[in-house]
Amino acid sequence: MILGFFIIPNPKSDYVTFTVGNYTGGLNLVWISNLTPVYINAIFSLLAIFISQNLKKREINNNTFVNFRLSVESNFQLLMQKVVSLFFYLTILAFILEIIILVINYQSYSLVSYLIPFFYFTVPYLFLLASICILIDYLVDLKFLKYILYFAFIIFIYNNSIRHTLDITGIQELMDNFASLNAQTKDKFILGAVKTKDIEFVNFNNFINPKDWLSKIYLLPISLILVLAGSFVFNRFSVIRKSEQNPPVIKKETNASAIKEKTYHPIAFVSSFNFRHLLKAEFFLLRNSISKNLKLVALVLWILAFFVHGEIKILIIAAVFITLLPLNQNYLAGKYTNNTFYAEKISGYPLLMFIVSKFLLFLVYIVVVIPVLDYTSIEISSFIIFKLLFLFIFQLAYTTLVKDYLLVEIILIIIFSSYFSGVPVYQIF
Repeated sequence: MILGFFIIPNPKSDYVTFTVGNYTGGLNLVWISNLTPVYINAIFSLLAIFISQNLKKREINNNTFVNFRLSVESNFQLLMQKVVSLFFYLTILAFILEIIILVINYQSYSLVSYLIPFFYFTVPYLFLLASICILIDYLVDLKFLKYILYFAFIIFIYNNSIRHTLDITGIQELMDNFASLNAQTKDKFILGAVKTKDIEFVNFNNFINPKDWLSKIYLLPISLILVLAGSFVFNRFSVIRKSEQNPPVIKKETNASAIKEKTYHPIAFVSSFNFRHLLKAEFFLLRNSISKNLKLVALVLWILAFFVHGEIKILIIAAVFITLLPLNQNYLAGKYTNNTFYAEKISGYPLLMFIVSKFLLFLVYIVVVIPVLDYTSIEISSFIIFKLLFLFIFQLAYTTLVKDYLLVEIILIIIFSSYFSGVPVYQIF
């Protein structure tokens, strides 16, 4: 969803994200429909390796790879099952991104016409990409070699000669559309932010009409052939290090016996049901509801915000709020997602105390916006805090009543990621 705001810049933005020579498409839904699948292919080319890496290693560590080894199915069937699973996963993510971009930039066009380029450019490519990722992960054990092979594949498909001959990612066909409008383009493109200075806009009035579906469907049999060839090389019966497959039991038993010898010292007496003890427990939960890495990133960004000015400061604070998103799942809705709500019921504290104690998160929000508060105007600063309070009350009310966090997280992503588009959906600061 965050990517959806970057792929298609806001009309007021001073940059574009795709150029052919000195040309780019005018910002209408036809151009968005043509560009989005090609951009999704480029993005998922980078994401896929990180999504799929270490699948085999995780199975070994979880002791589930033994099922893979003992299966009566052939290597080809087993690898294809992995490929199809990864393909559907990538396709669902890509389709969600496609729809989000449509919603953000909606104009009255046929939905079918809008989605045809997605099924033409993206779906066959993702099947090929899933095949390559699975083959590299299951056939190659050295991590650095996996990355070398994968990025060699990416360089190969974006090579000029391959692009002209096979056009695996759809970029060449997109470039050909500029030539059809008599735009004097060079045989080069840029995927990424480019300042609009000296860039000419070309208006597209027709959605990409596939030249020939076979020109992309051929990627499916090629993927099958690659997996079939890989199945002959794949040795699922290779020796697995004992330390990975069978972790030492003695160590676990030692730890278990050590635990029995320890004496439990409660933090507070059970009879002392006062608000101070509840706040201490809530603070402990809040502190542990986000990873150390995210806390470090948020802290560095927050400190950096004191040393920058203007629009950059606002974008940094928006980024801090994005890093705090896991608090919705782990803190506000943690008792529902972890099925520990019963502990709150039998704790002896009234529900109102638990609700009030959650305002610790609101205090965190106030600390986050300190760099953007206007200390020369109490009215402006109070208005920022009031809008934060309104947002927090919505978060708290939704998670308490609905016992879920997903809608809240989606709304927060839209709010804070829209700052990067230049037009905030709900301007807090």
